Amino acid sequence: MPGRSTPLSVILVSSGSKGNRLLFRYPYQEESDKEVVQKNRTRNPYALQLPEDDLNDCKPASSIRHGKLVGYSDEILAHILTTETGLCDHRFELTIDDVKFVGQPTLIVGGGRKLRRHDEKTRRESRTMAMFNLVFVLHASADPSVVGCYHDLSKRLVLALKHEERRCGYLSHQAVLMMSAHDEVAAMPEDAEESPFSIMLQKSKLCRDLRHVFNGLCDKGVIHVFINNWIEVSFCLPHKVHNVDQMVVIDPTMIEQSLLAIRPYHALLLLEDEKELQQSLPKDCSPSLRRVIKWSSPLNSLQRLSQDTDLALSQVFQIVGHMVYWGKATIIYPICGSNVYILSPRAPTSANSPYHEEFRDITAGGFLTEALAAFSQPTPFSDVMNIGEKENEAEKVKILVWLLQKRLLIQLHTYVFLMIPTERPTQLVNLQDKHSRPSPSSSSASQDKNSSASTNPSHHGSTGNVADNMSMDSDELSTSLDSYSTLSLDNEGHGHSRQKFMDMLKENLTEAERQCVMNVPAAKKPEDLKLFARLCPYFRGRHHLEEIMYYENVNRSQVYMLLEKFKQVLVVCTHQDAATVAYKEFL
Repeated sequence: MPGRSTPLSVILVSSGSKGNRLLFRYPYQEESDKEVVQKNRTRNPYALQLPEDDLNDCKPASSIRHGKLVGYSDEILAHILTTETGLCDHRFELTIDDVKFVGQPTLIVGGGRKLRRHDEKTRRESRTMAMFNLVFVLHASADPSVVGCYHDLSKRLVLALKHEERRCGYLSHQAVLMMSAHDEVAAMPEDAEESPFSIMLQKSKLCRDLRHVFNGLCDKGVIHVFINNWIEVSFCLPHKVHNVDQMVVIDPTMIEQSLLAIRPYHALLLLEDEKELQQSLPKDCSPSLRRVIKWSSPLNSLQRLSQDTDLALSQVFQIVGHMVYWGKATIIYPICGSNVYILSPRAPTSANSPYHEEFRDITAGGFLTEALAAFSQPTPFSDVMNIGEKENEAEKVKILVWLLQKRLLIQLHTYVFLMIPTERPTQLVNLQDKHSRPSPSSSSASQDKNSSASTNPSHHGSTGNVADNMSMDSDELSTSLDSYSTLSLDNEGHGHSRQKFMDMLKENLTEAERQCVMNVPAAKKPEDLKLFARLCPYFRGRHHLEEIMYYENVNRSQVYMLLEKFKQVLVVCTHQDAATVAYKEFL
């Protein structure tokens, strides 16, 4: 569920000579919330005490209300979230009922802290604080990958705080400000409802930073904060970043797999406006990142982008993968007329969808339903471009880019499979019968038949996948194909080239598959057989046509002609590309 990746609370605790203390928690529990929890736990004073009631009392009440942690006092949290010295600097994970506490406790004693700029209270606090722990509270049913991400974030923040504490006593100074807030509240009248944590947010920058971290995780899953205006901590929670309006939930492992599938012929599609994206970057970000954002276009491949930015292709891959992981861009095939698109099965088609209003804004009054209806079936983009006036082509490309950004469309690619008939050929059955100790006369007759078949390839029947069911047919079939190839091409003066093609077929095809391929009439033409032998490694359904065209430097018409000529053994199907992040789960 998307909500399982949202934190319930962030808590900072410390331990030392003054005992275990809860320094800060957010969101903090209001007095009204405490009263509600207390009322839920009160018993009817007039009810009879039965033995069954003791069992009911053992059933814990939910610790989650309105997406916040409730039912835990500050003293209890300080006690359960601080650890012994031997457990420090290790992963901390504690599950109680329906909540899970994840953190990274660490020791801060020693290290030569420089506290000359601070007052006596800060120096005293630094001597008494021995360890601290920054804890995120999650749902107990949160996915392990979500828990791992929050532990990584906790570890980053803890290391930054530990560094600043040893450098200038930052954490000790902030702890003094936090504890002074408790003293102020204690000095107030009894009817005052002021929370010490609200005062902490006014006085302590660390408390405001932790609030910013919590709100960033709840909002978009992205945080960017400077601890003590010095140590930068950036973090991306992919479970929320790639949750596109709760239309599709993308697992981080799918993102990592899709990043490995990025190829030079892919294109980069920004999911945010270029100017806004440039402004959101930190001031000290890599100039290469800014160049990639500036020159990226959904019409150009990554190889072209590498040339335009004067960057190595490997560096472009790293930058693109970084942007995809952070949800700033996605991978597509460069937009062209031959691309086939279809409406996503997860596209929101409701009339109340907010996409309708956004679509009218970018198209000056257009209707989203008309744009989606054009792709209700697999449709080449060229067919859509031919509808209406040619002056609107730029507008149609703009609409297509918007639909791809919102993941309302998916692109279909054509994949090729080499499939041979399943029935066993007559010739191979005869060869198998000959292997079962035939008489000399039948053996010589069979050899004459094989000899005549090798000189006349038109007599070869269709074959099946029977290589595993034959004991000696492989060698004889290979000899038959070799004799056929050498004899037929020697007459044309291309024996050496023909043998080279046959060797390529042997490396990638089984004997039965080669037999079926040679039975196709187009295999008699050297140029067709040459192209087939060159492309046959891609005929296992793992490479789409655009990938074949890129790696083998052939055009689309050549591939289509080859598919038509060898349609007896080649079958095509269409589905999404493995590098399309949002739809990796369909593959």
